[in-house]
Amino acid sequence: MSACGGGATAGTSAQGEIDPEGTFRYVFVQNPSTFDPHRSANPWDMVFFRLVYDQLIMLDENDELAPQLATSWEFVDDETALVLELRDDVTFIDGTPFDAEAVKANLERAKTLETSALKGQLARIESVEPTGEFTVRINLNGPGGDLPALFSSTAGSMISPAAFDNADLDQNPVGSGMATLVEYVPGQLTRYDRNEEYWDPDAAKAAHYEILVQTSATTRFNMLQTGQAELTYLDPSQAEQAEAAGLNSAPSKSMSIMSMYMNTGKAPFDDIRVRQAVQHAVDRQVIVDGVFFGLGEPVAQYMPPDHWAYNPDVTPEGEYGYDPERARELLAEAGYPDGVDFEFLVPSLDDHRAVAEALVPMLAEVGLRATTRVIESPTTPVTFYSRQEGNAFPGMGAPFADPTIPYQGSLPGQFANPWNTTTDEFQQAWTDSLSGATREDRVEALHRMVEAEKGVRKSFPLHAHFPPSAWTDRAVFPEGYQPAYAPTFRGVGVTA
Repeated sequence: MSACGGGATAGTSAQGEIDPEGTFRYVFVQNPSTFDPHRSANPWDMVFFRLVYDQLIMLDENDELAPQLATSWEFVDDETALVLELRDDVTFIDGTPFDAEAVKANLERAKTLETSALKGQLARIESVEPTGEFTVRINLNGPGGDLPALFSSTAGSMISPAAFDNADLDQNPVGSGMATLVEYVPGQLTRYDRNEEYWDPDAAKAAHYEILVQTSATTRFNMLQTGQAELTYLDPSQAEQAEAAGLNSAPSKSMSIMSMYMNTGKAPFDDIRVRQAVQHAVDRQVIVDGVFFGLGEPVAQYMPPDHWAYNPDVTPEGEYGYDPERARELLAEAGYPDGVDFEFLVPSLDDHRAVAEALVPMLAEVGLRATTRVIESPTTPVTFYSRQEGNAFPGMGAPFADPTIPYQGSLPGQFANPWNTTTDEFQQAWTDSLSGATREDRVEALHRMVEAEKGVRKSFPLHAHFPPSAWTDRAVFPEGYQPAYAPTFRGVGVTA
């Protein structure tokens, strides 16, 4: 173990030995939407799920798929099935053993539960067949190259089958994770105790974990300074301030993309030329430099430039870049030579407000006149997609397990596409990108998917977001650990 920035030796930090009875405290901006992974439509819930639930597969520090509950996996029979070999020493916290039958029960519940948020992700699973006590065969009805990655997220989070019908499962998780939930105060905090019977005794370096809720970056910063927490993320404007205060700080590991989302079901954004005009009206570099103090990178796709599936031919210049004159031409072609008015919803988070403030004058310069309305951040999807209020909003994309996920919203029949705005070319490319057992097998089709999405363009990316993480000298991280925008706490502890 080593403390980032502390120059410490194994098992220690700059301040002393790891405290096996200590409490590690993280400050986040929200509580989970639910503790039932099958009902979770919010990828940020994984911050909480990884404490209390194991996943079939996990991502290591290099973002490579690695064993967790599944010790190995292999596509067989011309990739028509995926076979998982499972751990044989895992028990859920209620005493139920983990085995192939538990995997079958979880995947079938996730596919058939009326309120499941995972039906679309798991649609290509035809059946789940235990072929041994700790071997399971997943039969496919179509390409399933994304399944190993999906099994590192909510789709692979294993619940005790005995708890499926618990009325309080949404607030009382029953998993096999490294910790157990002991207190949940919505909007304020969640507290956890180490699972003393956990199969990996090196996972929980602290006896207790707390995730505190605070939407204000200033207050999060103060909580670190006053010893109320060990780790959080800050507003980019606070990075130098954090270092001056003696805190450790670095850009967060992140796959989140800030984007502009548009309602394609009504004027003016039902016309793709207007949507293209919006993209040409925005100077992404100005947003990165002016709003995020250079902590970010302009992008024209829903992946950061270092992602394995990033398409180097789709960049935020030229065809997809800042060109206000072209924006005006497109508006005129769409029938708005004098410009057009629209309602711009603004989620009530500091960074979203700041992005909106930068976008409004850019859009006005080409004739896109925005009237802003601030809305509660957690209700944004319901407000925009369910009630279909407003014409557009800026939003932060959540971490994703597979590169197809941030593009899934451009398929018909999706919650984020009630207007069914799509193209045949995009649908084919998205489906093709699921074929292949390895990343190398899939990458060409994924590049085509990225390009084909531009023919849909119901939203467009602004920048890859790398807000600064900040932590105190009491935090102790595993070797190679980089604090993330959606962090994990495996191997994380505190000093005495």
